[in-house]
Amino acid sequence: MNKSERRIWNNRIRRQRERKKHIIVSVCTLCLIILLSLTVSSFLSNAKTAEEMPYKYYKSIMIEEGDTLWSIALQNINPENRNMEISAYIKEIMKMNGLQSDRITAGMYLVIPYFADDRL
Repeated sequence: MNKSERRIWNNRIRRQRERKKHIIVSVCTLCLIILLSLTVSSFLSNAKTAEEMPYKYYKSIMIEEGDTLWSIALQNINPENRNMEISAYIKEIMKMNGLQSDRITAGMYLVIPYFADDRL
C-alpha cells in the first residue's frame, strides 16, 4: 500500500468512527429527551390532581329554630365540589356529632365539614 492509499484508508476509518460517535450521541440525546418528557409529564399530572382536590375543613355551628340537617347540608355543601350526595353528607354530620337520629333542637352545637379550594 502506498502513501496515498494509506491516507485514504485512514480517512475512511476516521469517518466511520465519527459516524458511530454521532449515532451514539443522537441515541443518547433521544433517550434523555424521552426521559425528561416523561418526568415532566408525571409532575404535571400530579400537580393537576392536587389542584383539583378541595380541602376539607370543619366548623361549629349553633342550631337555630327551624333548622334541619337537610337545610344545614344545603347551606354548607359546595355546589362546585359535590363529592358526595346530601344524604351521605347528613350521615357524616350525624356520625361526627354522635347523633342517633336526624332530630336536632335549637341551641345545639354541631361540627360541620365543608370543602374549599384554598387553604386557610
